[in-house]
Amino acid sequence: MESKAVGFCAIVAVLGIISAATGFGGEFTRVKASDVTIDDDSCVYPSSPALALGIISAVFAIITQIYISVTFGGCRCCKNDPNLTPISKLFSVLSWVATVIGVIMLLTAAGLNNREGGQVDSYGYFTCYVVKPGIFAAGAVLALLSAVFGIAAYITLAPAPQTTMNPAVALPVGVNVDPEKSPMPFLPQQYPPEQYPPQQYPPQQ
Repeated sequence: MESKAVGFCAIVAVLGIISAATGFGGEFTRVKASDVTIDDDSCVYPSSPALALGIISAVFAIITQIYISVTFGGCRCCKNDPNLTPISKLFSVLSWVATVIGVIMLLTAAGLNNREGGQVDSYGYFTCYVVKPGIFAAGAVLALLSAVFGIAAYITLAPAPQTTMNPAVALPVGVNVDPEKSPMPFLPQQYPPEQYPPQQYPPQQ
């Protein structure tokens, strides 16, 4: 694998791991029902970093998808690129879908975690609002899958056509070459030396 592909995969993997890690952090630090106390029909919520972690996870998921799109040069499934294979387009679509759903779930969980208040249920008990378990985790998994699908889409690209070049020809010193008219070197034409008849001198007296 060439260095460009290795760099792309490494950056996308790091961004995806950060997004997933903060999403799971939001799941572990979310406000649970056992953490809320009821005082005079009002819910008292403890402080929790789940809101910030959920927003950070969503932001990194968006950054990951933006980086993937910029590397591919825009919308991968819409443009007619000869390097895009059908499997690469499929992974691109899955990456986008995972990003959109994951970001929505992360932001929804972060907002619900910060919601305070309660209501009386059908049994007459006063209950407080808490985010349901698994929403942060599901968003984190989708954010990680978005990065995995983006890497798979890049790896499954068709290799770019390689242009063949004429091999270099070693020329001796003093050879005249015209590369525009003829790719082959030509030697200067040589002529045989001219022959002169012997001169006749009169005899000496």
